[in-house]
Amino acid sequence: MARKSKKVDFVNVNDLPEAGAVPAPVRAACYKAGLYARLSEETEENRERATVETQMELLRKFAAEREDMVVAKEYADISCTGTNFERPGFGEMMRDMRDGVIDCIVVKDLSRLGRDYVETGNYIERVFPFFGVRFIAVTDGYDSEKPGGELVMPLKNMVNEMYVKDLSRKMRTAYRAKWNSGEFCSGKVPYGYQKENRHLIPDPETRDVVVRIFEMFLGGTSIKEIGRILSSSVLSPADYKKMKSGKMSGEDGRLPWKSTTVRHILKSEVYAGDYVHNKQKRSKFGQYGKVLQPEEQWVVIRDTHEPLVSREVFGRAQEMLKSNAEDFKRTHGENGFDHARFNLFGGKIVCADCGKVMGFRTEGMKHQKGFFRCRSYLGMGKGACASHKISAGEVETAVFGRIREHMRLCLDTQAAVRQSNTRGRNMERYDIYGKEAERIKRELQKASEVKAGIFEDYKSGLIDEEQYVEISGKYAGKVKELSVRLEEMLKAQEEYSGGYCVDSGWKAVVDRYLNEDRLTGEMVQAFVDKVEVHEDAGVEIHLKYDDALDRLLSLGAEREAL
Repeated sequence: MARKSKKVDFVNVNDLPEAGAVPAPVRAACYKAGLYARLSEETEENRERATVETQMELLRKFAAEREDMVVAKEYADISCTGTNFERPGFGEMMRDMRDGVIDCIVVKDLSRLGRDYVETGNYIERVFPFFGVRFIAVTDGYDSEKPGGELVMPLKNMVNEMYVKDLSRKMRTAYRAKWNSGEFCSGKVPYGYQKENRHLIPDPETRDVVVRIFEMFLGGTSIKEIGRILSSSVLSPADYKKMKSGKMSGEDGRLPWKSTTVRHILKSEVYAGDYVHNKQKRSKFGQYGKVLQPEEQWVVIRDTHEPLVSREVFGRAQEMLKSNAEDFKRTHGENGFDHARFNLFGGKIVCADCGKVMGFRTEGMKHQKGFFRCRSYLGMGKGACASHKISAGEVETAVFGRIREHMRLCLDTQAAVRQSNTRGRNMERYDIYGKEAERIKRELQKASEVKAGIFEDYKSGLIDEEQYVEISGKYAGKVKELSVRLEEMLKAQEEYSGGYCVDSGWKAVVDRYLNEDRLTGEMVQAFVDKVEVHEDAGVEIHLKYDDALDRLLSLGAEREAL
């Protein structure tokens, strides 16, 4: 049997496109297929008839019967809705598509890709064609390389979206029927209760704690003080839940009662024997964000379970909460005290010892003085961590000074590098890197032409598929290696340019805030990564562009040494 030629370095110049012409795309005969399966929820009911594995078996069989594709990789998402595309398996498949790992995507049907008509259509009609990726929906008979699917595909996508919306409406109707019958449908049982036969009943171990909270509040004890009193003798709701589930060990640290937890209990209608539903609603079906509904749209079901406090007690607590809120507004203004007016750092001040974000507080008759203090200390006392108290003014002064110094060093060092690059030896280096870059460009062009010639040899039958894959992969690796080296040479040449400039994003930030005479919240967000506060009130400031400045300073020192 005659050996097939392995000649790969010949390219017929008469077959190459003219300069400036755009060659027609040439597709290899064998597609690298990615098989994708999705299941909204894995349950006993659907485990036999619609599992991900069932979908995948169908896709494997389909691919095995095709001569124009091989399975490169499999992707799956379980318990992931089809109404948005924030899915781990889908995300991995998109990354592989961009990296060239796959050039064909196969799904069972269009609904497995997604049920959002607009977004699914966008992927099929724009994203996949842009990357040269073939898309196949097996049971729908859709193949992007075959004519006739353009009208069918949008219609099926629209039906899928209508199905999800109809299902959402039916589920809301079913839930309303359960609410009216007194069933508790939420997954989280309120503190003070336990769930039995789909209804709430008082928890004998915690019901008295809830009653005590209302009594202390109506007796004049502040919410913060109630939290401190309970923390010394009663497990917090989170710790109580861990204990009941057997997940708490003797070594676990106890969590304190938070003021927000106490306030939530005081405001919750459930302790007066009522259910309140529909307080929040998804901003759009399939999306995760929720918005608060107007109070008139709330669904209030009275007397669904045994109350822990009387309606009179609950009503008096609401009046006191409202009165306290009004007093606060009168003292601190219509909109209440605005922490952001004094705290410019928004969670960027951290304790150097425990690593927690430090709490912001104010003091003085008019709350005009702000300071930071460790949250571990605020919540659990000195046994958890030291105070680390430091005034906001001290932090602002230190940070502003550091940013000013950072900007000065950036511009001064950039100017020094430019100046040194005009010297003879540095100009020679600029030329050397430039010539090396041109040499790599020529080598890269040659490798690309050889790679194209390999495909021509495969298409004309001079080499078989196995040889094509092996040799083509070798030259693809060479092209990638040369591309990396070219980028390195061009970057090195730029560093010896007389017009050398730092990273454009960094330079834009420096130019924008160069003439500021005081620290602002915008400047903090642009420059500051975090500020660590030590026990002695010393601060360690970490800026976002510290690494870039270190590289620039090293470059400047290197130029001075030449």
